[in-house]
Amino acid sequence: MKTLIACYSYSGRTLTVSQKLQGHINADLIRVEPVKDRWYMIKAVHAYLEKKWPIKPCTTDINDYDCLIVSCPIWASRTPPGVNQYLEELENTSGKKCAALVTMGGNGSQIATTQIRNTLEDKGMEFIDKLVIGKTAQESGGWEAMTQEFAEKFIE
Repeated sequence: MKTLIACYSYSGRTLTVSQKLQGHINADLIRVEPVKDRWYMIKAVHAYLEKKWPIKPCTTDINDYDCLIVSCPIWASRTPPGVNQYLEELENTSGKKCAALVTMGGNGSQIATTQIRNTLEDKGMEFIDKLVIGKTAQESGGWEAMTQEFAEKFIE
């Protein structure tokens, strides 16, 4: 299955996990980056309000892929504004598989994976699974085993 990982990473933690997953499943990886960076508190408020921010050009036409994995941190329990814009710009999604990979500084509740899932299913995609990596897994190194287990869902 030809897979694209679309990764937004603020601190580098999400990128590290995405790159590990990329190696496990031999996927392509692109960075989703906002055109303009903003102060962290503004980012969190805009995430909570489910705003969108302009992003730098990246692969949004996934015609050449069978699967898309959207990878991002969680802010205020939701997806970052640049990821919201990326999801809106996606093209040629119908009939493709999709998944979500999210990281967070806490271990509590989040609705980001539901946001990603609903948006992609509305675009005609089939949701496979999600991977949520909280602070405890990041600090203990448990995220590596979690990523390996998640990767098995994408290996044919």
